[in-house]
Amino acid sequence: MLEAALIGVERRTRIELRRAVLRFINGFGWLVRDPSSAVGRTPYSVIHRDGKLTVRRYRAVPGSRRRRHAIPVLLIPPLMVKPFIFDLFPGRSLIEFLLARGFRVYLVDFGEPDAADALVTLDDYVLRWIPAACAAVKQDARAAELSLLGYCLGATFALAHVAANRDRSVRNIVDIAAPVDVDALGAFSWVLKVAAAQAEALVRRIGNVPGGLSSAVFRALTPGKNVLRYADLFLNMWNREYVKGFEAMNEWIRQFVDYPQEAFLQFSREFVRKNKFVKGRMRFGRKLANLRHVRASLLVIAGRTDRIAPIRPVRAILAAVGSRDTEFVVAPGGHMGVFAGQTAPEHVWRRIADWLEPRSQAQRQTERHSTDRRAPALAR
Repeated sequence: MLEAALIGVERRTRIELRRAVLRFINGFGWLVRDPSSAVGRTPYSVIHRDGKLTVRRYRAVPGSRRRRHAIPVLLIPPLMVKPFIFDLFPGRSLIEFLLARGFRVYLVDFGEPDAADALVTLDDYVLRWIPAACAAVKQDARAAELSLLGYCLGATFALAHVAANRDRSVRNIVDIAAPVDVDALGAFSWVLKVAAAQAEALVRRIGNVPGGLSSAVFRALTPGKNVLRYADLFLNMWNREYVKGFEAMNEWIRQFVDYPQEAFLQFSREFVRKNKFVKGRMRFGRKLANLRHVRASLLVIAGRTDRIAPIRPVRAILAAVGSRDTEFVVAPGGHMGVFAGQTAPEHVWRRIADWLEPRSQAQRQTERHSTDRRAPALAR
């Protein structure tokens, strides 16, 4: 018995010594690293340009399925963040994952606004750039239809485009963590609306919302995590995959881009304070974004511990759209984690690919799923 205990102690000691060595090696590499080179590594070609806007077509990665689905997928990022969030690093890349499942993957990159873009509004995104990106994808893929996959405000853009432009060529929409109903936030809704009014006054003075300010606000929403995350990094420095994931998420927040002044004011006034979007009363230019005009198949995913986009404000889109084929999923993770965290490939990305595959064939299926087919929440 004593001998077995001593062997166990010796083994644990060897493991800890090895981890200490790996912490030193990986820690030194982390200190001298170029963090920007770790993200966005999947190769692509640009198929469309319009000013700062570009549309990318990603190339198949080794090991991808030969079978290609007829309906291409266009990824739409939110404002404030760079599009590499869809392509963090090998093994944690939604783009890589979808390519491996046989999808043709495209992405719209809105570029980085500067002072000259202060007058850019949400109308420019919804009425000009997203329709142009959809047209470029369909032409390049030689497809009459496409699927849209958006994260946070990117999903809102996808829904707004279909609602305002009545684009019936969008067969499927995947909505990840988009809080469409501000009133569903409960008591916090009042606080948010007051804060939005104050933010508008500030933005009218400073112009575009600086990316650094957005990053600081985002970090302030999860103060506990910010205190502990570097301690967790040290403890897990021996694990190279953990370090990669930490670095990618850190770059995500560190590289927030500026938010165009007029777009922010329009979003704050119409979407946040007046809650017009979910009510079908929000206008883009002269077009009304009536969500009842959204008839595409719709998959909605919410993070179980998401404080920025809680479950109720995300789920509210199901009652607002005119889609008959809908599905709602609650998955592990917060606002970033549900989209690209450690459990996202298994619990979210796989669910997306499984949902899209039967809806991405050359011919539409004759049988449609029943209205609001609610899937059970995934286990923790």
